[in-house]
Amino acid sequence: MTAVFDESISYHVDASTFQEPLVKLAEVLAQKLKREAAQRLAPTPSFVAVDLHVLMRQVMYTYNCLFYLNADETRKNDPHWRLEYSVVTLPLIRNMIDCFYNITAILEDPRVNGPWFRKSGYRKALEGFDEEEKRYGGRPEWDEWIEKGRDGLDFQIRGVDLVKSDVLTTQAWPTLGKYVSDKRSGGVTTPHQNFLKMFLYGRWREYSAMAHGGFEGLLRAGMFYIRDSAPHEDRPKIEDAHDRVFSSHIGRAALVLLCIITELQAYFRFDDDGARINERIHSMWKALMVIPEVKEVYDLHYEQLMKDTGINP
Repeated sequence: MTAVFDESISYHVDASTFQEPLVKLAEVLAQKLKREAAQRLAPTPSFVAVDLHVLMRQVMYTYNCLFYLNADETRKNDPHWRLEYSVVTLPLIRNMIDCFYNITAILEDPRVNGPWFRKSGYRKALEGFDEEEKRYGGRPEWDEWIEKGRDGLDFQIRGVDLVKSDVLTTQAWPTLGKYVSDKRSGGVTTPHQNFLKMFLYGRWREYSAMAHGGFEGLLRAGMFYIRDSAPHEDRPKIEDAHDRVFSSHIGRAALVLLCIITELQAYFRFDDDGARINERIHSMWKALMVIPEVKEVYDLHYEQLMKDTGINP
């Protein structure tokens, strides 16, 4: 497939070299998280490993969804497939980036950040029921639903040895945008913050714009939503534009998943056990290196990270 960022830059990448191999490698890491991470993180609560496992699976299924919707089999054999369905899923790449942020932020200090991530989520869920009660309290059907929801959360909180009063005073887990902009002591940002900033700028910025329906997002995607309003002679050009540029988005999705895989292996240093994790990580970076964003991220961060953490081919 050939992807084009602008009229002067193009590249060719064979998706068969990374599509399935990458997600299969991700599943190896997901299973390692499920089976080994809790022990490696001890005495950090075991639910931190669970949350990492779930986040990993979310990214994997998002990645698979993007490929499924754009596979030749789907496009040719499903009479209900529409080009617009492909475009409207692009903001899911921003969701993958948010999961990437959550995973790496937890790994910055699992003992502190792991419980913070979950307690913040519990607090938001409880506050949601408080808001529903203010609006709909006094209606029997709503009162019953709110009570069941609160009881269920209370059961979950106690089930992982957390205290509800502590949950209710937990500071909110920051969004990616807030995290990268918050200054540390001395008015500086950390290397981790500075690295994540690159996923909010340049070509990455468009995913947030599309997700929020901003006009700058419509500049990128709008023509696909209204192609039936374009002159008939222009419609094939729009379809051709989709085919040419979509591989760039697929490449970015693959990059985010590979970043997560590499970060997890760099932190946990899981034994290969015949899975050749380190070797496969290197082969995936090599397969994707033709994509400009991949080379940029690799040169900036991952080449040295893999050297420092012993991820050798």
